[in-house]
Amino acid sequence: MYEKQSLPTGMSPNDVEKKLGLSVQSVYKYIQDGSIKAKAVPYGDERITYVISEAAYQEAAKSLKPTETQRPKKYEYYDSKNDIALYQRFHSSKIPEARVVRNKENVFVFYLPNIQKLLTYEEGMKNYTLKPSNSIHQPPLDYKGYVEIQVPKTK
Repeated sequence: MYEKQSLPTGMSPNDVEKKLGLSVQSVYKYIQDGSIKAKAVPYGDERITYVISEAAYQEAAKSLKPTETQRPKKYEYYDSKNDIALYQRFHSSKIPEARVVRNKENVFVFYLPNIQKLLTYEEGMKNYTLKPSNSIHQPPLDYKGYVEIQVPKTK
């Protein structure tokens, strides 16, 4: 009982996960790299857990929780007028690859990586008849669980 009373009190990584909207793996990663200050506490025979004080939580919340201004807005990566998305790939018989980017004026344009040139959206569509390589609109997947992906070691 005396040993338990001497242990620090505070929030568990699971509590911090729920409050900050992070994954518990991210909380542990932030504890390991020092972004979240936590005390290691013995748990069971050979394991440890972490306790995060209220002050450490408040400090972490300021630096780790994204603010409203940090979150990207839809209009920053999607142009609804032209139905194009940032970095979307286009091609035509004249141009093998073009990517949608934003220029210095923050306007959506086409970037031609082969010749490192920018084209206006209108020029790319009218003069070069660029077409999307893939549709950015995809139906939602029916399966709402985990997916197993196998990647060969040579790739």
